[in-house]
Amino acid sequence: MDSITARNLLKLQEIDEKIEEVKSRLEKIPTEIKHLQEEKQKVIDEYEKILIQKKQLELTKKEKELDIQDLQQRIKKIEDRLNTVKSNDEYKALLREKAQAEESIIHLEDEIINIMEEIENISKKIKEFEKERDKKIQEIENQIESKQKEIEELNNQIQNLTKEREELIKHLKPQDIAQYENIKKKVKTKVIAVVDDQVCTGCYMVIPPKVFTELLKTENLLRCPNCGRYLFYESK
Repeated sequence: MDSITARNLLKLQEIDEKIEEVKSRLEKIPTEIKHLQEEKQKVIDEYEKILIQKKQLELTKKEKELDIQDLQQRIKKIEDRLNTVKSNDEYKALLREKAQAEESIIHLEDEIINIMEEIENISKKIKEFEKERDKKIQEIENQIESKQKEIEELNNQIQNLTKEREELIKHLKPQDIAQYENIKKKVKTKVIAVVDDQVCTGCYMVIPPKVFTELLKTENLLRCPNCGRYLFYESK
């Protein structure tokens, strides 16, 4: 294999490594976008949760106000009956019932005051949260948009690299490409390993002296006896 072929194969490997790097990045982005979408939904859910809390408090307040109305109506009926009873015991019983109803109203009114304070506090919290929510959601949406643009850019890179690869292959013999692809299937990473200080940078084993001596005499590609990768040595 001549030095021109060797350098073309090195260039082919460089392109393939770039393609794999871009593909690897492309595989990660959908997961990153999914996490951002989950984070966005979490912010929305948290806001909805606070709104539900406020609504529940308002419903509780309404229920207690209706309870007070019921008690007030009961007191009115008791007062009407007080004017008609003839028995002293019945009169006292109605007074006790009226007093219990009035006491219940006082407790309910205290509870309503507490609920109103909670509603006021949660309303402030909602107002503050809305500002943070909108800001946070916008930040997340910007990140998602950025990653979607990155996907487009990476796909364009793959297209350009693929075209460059196709052009380069035209200058290589079919048997050289076949051998390159065959080694690539076996070693997965580097097909051509540059020799550095008598060491194969593919398997990091020392090159036998005989092979290394032969490499010094030529720019051609030889095979590493340890991992089978092509070896390329360029004098410094």
